Amino acid sequence: METAIYCRVSTEEQAMEGYSIRGQTEKLKAYVSAKSWAIYDVYLDEGISGKNITERPAINRMIDDIKSGNVKNVVIFKLDRLTRSVADLMYLIDLFKQYNCAFNSLSESIDTSTASGRMFIKIIGIFAEFERENIGERVRLGKERKAREGYTTSSRYQSFGYDRELGERVQRINKNEAATVRRIFDMYVNQNVSMAQIAKALNKEKIKSKTGAAWSTGSIKSLLENCNYAGRVRYGMEQPERAFESEGKHEPIISDEMFQQAQIILERNKYIAPTKKPIERNYFNGFLKCGVCGRNMKSHIIYCRGTPLYNFECMDRTFSACMAKRVSAKKLEVAVIEYFNNIPETATDIEQAENEKAKTAAQIELLKEKMAALEVKEKEMLDTYIEDKISLLQYRDYKTRLDGEIKKVVDEIEKLTPKEKLKLKSVQPVTREEIIHYFKENWTSLDDVEKRQFLLKHINKITVINHPVKNSNRGKTEITDIHFNTD
Repeated sequence: METAIYCRVSTEEQAMEGYSIRGQTEKLKAYVSAKSWAIYDVYLDEGISGKNITERPAINRMIDDIKSGNVKNVVIFKLDRLTRSVADLMYLIDLFKQYNCAFNSLSESIDTSTASGRMFIKIIGIFAEFERENIGERVRLGKERKAREGYTTSSRYQSFGYDRELGERVQRINKNEAATVRRIFDMYVNQNVSMAQIAKALNKEKIKSKTGAAWSTGSIKSLLENCNYAGRVRYGMEQPERAFESEGKHEPIISDEMFQQAQIILERNKYIAPTKKPIERNYFNGFLKCGVCGRNMKSHIIYCRGTPLYNFECMDRTFSACMAKRVSAKKLEVAVIEYFNNIPETATDIEQAENEKAKTAAQIELLKEKMAALEVKEKEMLDTYIEDKISLLQYRDYKTRLDGEIKKVVDEIEKLTPKEKLKLKSVQPVTREEIIHYFKENWTSLDDVEKRQFLLKHINKITVINHPVKNSNRGKTEITDIHFNTD
């Protein structure tokens, strides 16, 4: 077995403790000879401290030989000759394991060819793993704290639209990229352009993503879901139990309202096949429920002398499981308008809804201020513990009480926030009365794209039925219920 003999001594150690390079080398050569191993090379670091391995040429040369496969066994006189650093020891143990290299220490009787030697290495590995996990936990806590304070935790890549140089804590807006971000949100929210079409347009104009790659539906979706652009910082999205958002220190690129509208549309479009996005004329597609069986209704186009006639039919009709009549898109729209017009509306209703909305918003703001104050207390107490001014037990007791107070505030905010809007953070949804009023005032003047956007933002589902009419194959279309996003 090709064996590397490694010896190290600092000048002070040689003088005080007699760790001479020559003495170490002679004993190790005798040990290797007794084991009938082959010596590949002798690596000597003389007069060099063991605090790290970066400034030790011999050990680095030995590492290179291990990686190249020339060395399959390492022999040392004593463990502290190899390194005095726990981090370096972890690295070397992992290196030996990765390249199938045995490891032996003469003084500690470590020999990985024996059961006791392998057990000792496993014990070292357990402590090494424990140390790695501790380091990882400290890094996670540091990142979490940084995010709660409003600083981005991204390191390798910044969000498209922002720049941050090494050492900077707050990201800066990249004007050219920010203009593209605003354009993407506008296309998706206001122009009813699909994510695939947006990506195609950007690639055609040779606008590259942050990594220099071409745009795709996935990268556009990630951008639209990134609250960074609305001035917030997110953390732990891959771990739902630890995930949170906080107000960022950076300047937002888009308004929070624009961001929330994009989230509503993204949520709505989850229920529509991505390869079958409704054409503008079919703006009701994806909202309709069959009034007979409750199933979704799909678009059905009939061509009459080359002219498309838009209809909707129950999805179970295809399999003869539901005999509900088809609904003409024109008659459907008339029925929707009639449904809205039959909803009573008074100025008092709107005024009352506005007052309730303002009152709720004020309560939520007060609760958020209380939450911010509790988080400041939590941070101050953590700093006090780190500075050794209080014991760990005192810190834990105080933290438990704070957690209880924070939970009460969170519960109160959740009670005041409509369940469907919890993930939309601070933006309050428009009221049902406002939606009805806007529809009556504006629907007939909207174009097809604007109608689609109105439905995506405000309507959850429309239940429709086409009642049979005697001596007629057309039927009478009726809207039996409209469910709003605010309901």
